[in-house]
Amino acid sequence: MNSEFFSQALSQFLQHKLAWSLVLVTVALLARSVLVLLFRRSSWPRQDIRRRVHTVHNFTNLLMVIGLFAIWVSELRNFALSIAAFSVAIVIALRDVVACLVGGLYQASMRSFTIGDWVKIGDQFGEVIDNNWLSTTLLEIDPHGLGNGYTGTTLYVPNNAFFTQPVKNFNFMRRYIEHSFTIVRENKGENPFAIKPYITERVLEHCESFKEVAERYCKLIESRMGVDLAGTEPKIKFSTSELGHNVLTITLFCPREEATDIEQKVTEDFYRFWYGKADDQPTEHAPVAI
Repeated sequence: MNSEFFSQALSQFLQHKLAWSLVLVTVALLARSVLVLLFRRSSWPRQDIRRRVHTVHNFTNLLMVIGLFAIWVSELRNFALSIAAFSVAIVIALRDVVACLVGGLYQASMRSFTIGDWVKIGDQFGEVIDNNWLSTTLLEIDPHGLGNGYTGTTLYVPNNAFFTQPVKNFNFMRRYIEHSFTIVRENKGENPFAIKPYITERVLEHCESFKEVAERYCKLIESRMGVDLAGTEPKIKFSTSELGHNVLTITLFCPREEATDIEQKVTEDFYRFWYGKADDQPTEHAPVAI
């Protein structure tokens, strides 16, 4: 008796579309939680974990949408027919959502970036940590800073920005960058080119430790992107400012983390050449009576 009652109750429960919807959503969320937990406890690199978690999230969301649509397709058809008079208003109200969905599909087909890449979308620059149907999440990076340059700000960019803003992928420039800086000095009648042999020697000395690695990385970028880069040799250019001051511009292909340090060393060499080493000499101080 109890078994027959249970069977009838179960069959009636399963005949309801709402029950099937609850079962589908529960199973999908449970499977996603288990997979995400296993991924986070694994020993894979952080970026690989992010990619797998991102894939699981999007795949389970897709399964839930397809499943719910299949369950409620007849009701949705009737509902669509009943609101035909309001279709224009609905399209206008949901145009931004539809644009985001189409932008997500566009990005997925173009494969302009993936999880972990450094990208610039319009004026927003950061590392991609998540990408779903509606938006892309970035960890903001200071575009004018060096090193890792994370600002601690999380950016949520709607996917419809892919149709109106350019997308730049800086993933190849995460390790090595082409760093340019200028040094300005008042013209006091000396020939500014007198420093060129000295500063060239000093720049090459500062870049000697990573020269071979930089050349290999430059060749890797050229082979991956199919372009010819300017090379890894430092470039030194002299010019003048609007005020008639001498301007020395130096361009280096160097590790991102070392760019600021090399710039400071070259600047120190520049001023040491023109103003001597008087400041480098230690001075003796008389003992102070207490």
